[in-house]
Amino acid sequence: MRGEEGGEPAANGLSRPREGGGSAAASGQEGPGDSGVGPLTRRLGLVALDYPIPRAANRWTYMLGGLTASLILVLILTGLYLAQFYNPNPLGAHDSVLYINTRAPLGHWVRSLHYWAAGAVTVTVAAHLCYVFWRRSYREPREVTWWAGVGMAGFLFLLIVTGTALRYDQEGFEALAHFVAGGELSGALGRFFTEAFTPSTPLLARVFGLHIAVLPLALLALMGLHFWLIRHLGIHADRSRSSVFRTHLVRLTGASLVAFAALGFLAAAFPEGLGYPPVAGVEITKPYWPVLWVYGLENLLGVWGMVIGPVALFLFLVAVPFLDRGADDAPGRHGWVGWLALAFGAATAALWLYGVFGRAQQHIGM
Repeated sequence: MRGEEGGEPAANGLSRPREGGGSAAASGQEGPGDSGVGPLTRRLGLVALDYPIPRAANRWTYMLGGLTASLILVLILTGLYLAQFYNPNPLGAHDSVLYINTRAPLGHWVRSLHYWAAGAVTVTVAAHLCYVFWRRSYREPREVTWWAGVGMAGFLFLLIVTGTALRYDQEGFEALAHFVAGGELSGALGRFFTEAFTPSTPLLARVFGLHIAVLPLALLALMGLHFWLIRHLGIHADRSRSSVFRTHLVRLTGASLVAFAALGFLAAAFPEGLGYPPVAGVEITKPYWPVLWVYGLENLLGVWGMVIGPVALFLFLVAVPFLDRGADDAPGRHGWVGWLALAFGAATAALWLYGVFGRAQQHIGM
């Protein structure tokens, strides 16, 4: 459609001014109408943030992805700080975490903030995936956008499980033992997670490398692709009324600051603890709460459960754009794919509850 000013349709479906039209500020040139544009805005090119978006994007449901990105930033900054004090050697790992809690400046608060942010990002990314699925925003031409988001969720899951191992108390030690068991089950694909991969570096150090370098870099690469596609394909939303991205960004910044304040309070009021140094040969702990659904499946299927469950869920999410090929594009009209997704969701919730309330069990014969 054409806009009220006679502009031509933009790539995201909203109108844009004709070439040579629009304000001087939008074109980056000074003019009589520049009095409302500050010098910092001109010099930093912030007028580029004034591109049109659907007004619906200013609702909180469309800010879940942005909040996830903000929480990832918190995790990166707190993780960089914690890495300065962490010793990834099995002989010194637990003591280094204890040092962070007791002697590093603001160490206990920063570590607790990292812990609470990891839990919060689990909630926001799950809610974002569910909302995007309900909106059916994975349909053509947004399949790659969806796959990038699913990949980010997968890398966040791996960051959570590798981070658990790094604490190297009894819970962390058992998480590391599960890496070894999963690696042995996976054969050549999982050799990296076994002690046989190399005698020169302990497994804990390799997991630390994954956690602070490989996984974050992969996550940021997918995030960049995800945001680039959203910018160029547009947001899947009602386009009858428009706003500008700067308004969305201001509201998202406010929501992110509120979330940071809440996490900072939780980190101070309910700091994350540390268990005793690990004892080999026993399996008595349960994992961090986002992983409890896998733990519940492990209780039912044994160690294979921790491989089958995440892989099955990930493959289903990847396959969704191929499975939902109906002609009706309306939100919530998934047909049998929606029922299958509900079955996955119900099973995951049931397994999580089983993991929470079921008794601790031994899975790998430690």
